[in-house]
Amino acid sequence: MSDLDRQRARREAQQASADLRRSTPYSDAVNRYLGAYGYRETRDTAPVLAPPQPERTRAGLVLVGVDDSLAGYTAVDHAAIEAELRGWDLRLVHVQPAGGGRNPARDLGARLLERMTDRVHGYSPTVAVSSHLAVGAPAAALLAEAATADLVVVGHQHGLAGAALGRTVGDRVAVQHPGTVLVVRVPGWPPGPGYATRPLVVGVDASAASPRTIAFAVREAQVRGCDLIMLHAAGDAPVPMDRVDHRDGVAVHHRTVAGDPVTALVAASGDAAALVVGRHGRRSVTGALLGSVSRALLQRADCPVFLVG
Repeated sequence: MSDLDRQRARREAQQASADLRRSTPYSDAVNRYLGAYGYRETRDTAPVLAPPQPERTRAGLVLVGVDDSLAGYTAVDHAAIEAELRGWDLRLVHVQPAGGGRNPARDLGARLLERMTDRVHGYSPTVAVSSHLAVGAPAAALLAEAATADLVVVGHQHGLAGAALGRTVGDRVAVQHPGTVLVVRVPGWPPGPGYATRPLVVGVDASAASPRTIAFAVREAQVRGCDLIMLHAAGDAPVPMDRVDHRDGVAVHHRTVAGDPVTALVAASGDAAALVVGRHGRRSVTGALLGSVSRALLQRADCPVFLVG
């Protein structure tokens, strides 16, 4: 290794160390949850409370589907963090199948909601939390509950035989809900060091929906306190130089790469805190509202995915 290479490696290591120490609203929140990762804590486990924050006007609602799985638990954490950052309320919904008489599964569902409510109270004490034990078909019940929500959060089951798009509850909600959905894709969770300081990546194109998607991404980066990468896949066209500007206090990196958008966004997802993409689908007889890029990312991205309606 040459002296120049050593100097470059030293600078990169110093920059990485500085990035890890950089405190943002999102990094403070996500590291609080990651530091208390266990979901089945004993009753005498004392939560590490979030620092006191001034009371904020609650003008929105985050709704999250809760189930007794790692994906469900992780979705609750991400939903609580979104509610905390935005100053919105949080609603936890667990759905049990319909059936007469006393159902032990409903008792388990009620205890699950109680445990998750206590967790959010412990690690995001400024968030107002409510919960609901619904009865019926899970996807239909969640879609009905989501009608009044500003953001819907669902977990994604990895590696399941039934995880083809539309066959899991989370996928069906993501496909059919017309509003903004956060699909918590987190393969290998919990992540390694530096996750909390990763940028957001928004996929941009020439569609009419792109300005709305970009506006959402800028707002999300603003409340998180992170950078935003606007990624465009140019296909076979010439690739311009990267550039950086600022929007509403957010450092926006304009990046164009060769190739198709799915390949580009999947590659970027490995170093992103989340992807932001537009739905770009048209309502059909099945109610599907996703385009081909959005559908592919739900199955292949290595980070959570925001679908902007």
